[in-house]
Amino acid sequence: MYPQVAIEAAAHSGVGRRRSHNDDSLAALPCLGLFMVADGLGGNAAGEVASRMAIEVVKSCFEVDEEIEETWPYGTATPHDRDEVRLVLSVRRANRAIYEASQRQEHTREMATTFAGVLLGLGMAYIAHVGDSRVYRMRGGKLERLTRDHTLLEELLYDGDGVREAVEALSDRANAVTRALGCDENVEIESRVEPTAPGDIFLVCSDGLWGPVPEGRIAGVLGSHRDLSLAASLLVDLANEHGEPDNVTCVLARLGGG
Repeated sequence: MYPQVAIEAAAHSGVGRRRSHNDDSLAALPCLGLFMVADGLGGNAAGEVASRMAIEVVKSCFEVDEEIEETWPYGTATPHDRDEVRLVLSVRRANRAIYEASQRQEHTREMATTFAGVLLGLGMAYIAHVGDSRVYRMRGGKLERLTRDHTLLEELLYDGDGVREAVEALSDRANAVTRALGCDENVEIESRVEPTAPGDIFLVCSDGLWGPVPEGRIAGVLGSHRDLSLAASLLVDLANEHGEPDNVTCVLARLGGG
């Protein structure tokens, strides 16, 4: 079924300057049109388990042509709607799998992970995310963020519950993730559908990249280097140069025709 257009892709991940292991997981699957990043929470082995499970469960939902849930909500929905639904339901399945696994063993209890993914179909990009991993689109030299972080800071600013200065006074708690896969049996998954154009570059990344590296620098790398493998490697190097102690992961996908 996928992809319906030519897609180039590359990915790179690094452990960071102060971590002993990588809790991030990724998938760059041009054959499916599917690109994902998950950032395990907790800084321990359980985070790595959760992020890997998220990627594998979502991937499996697209590798096998089957209905994800018994009550598949197609009805009279258009094919575009169906693609969005399939992506969201696959992330919901991943959440349930992680949550149930966390309840079975003590060493994985309370494991969780952020998730960001984009499914590229004919003329459309389907985006689903939970947490603070992000999806960007580069078009015409302009980098645009397509996801809203599920953090305490952004949730309060989005709801308009106070001025920015008051929220930022929360200091280290401001960037606390308010949603993640595996925390509860059910999770609210945010989704979005965007029209695509030839030459669009989609970037899926963990906060290890967008946290330390300004968006202007990210756009500069993507605009200056057509080789996606080189661009992905340079972005991870930039994060490390900025002193990022966390894991750094990015996935790049470019639509053909541009």
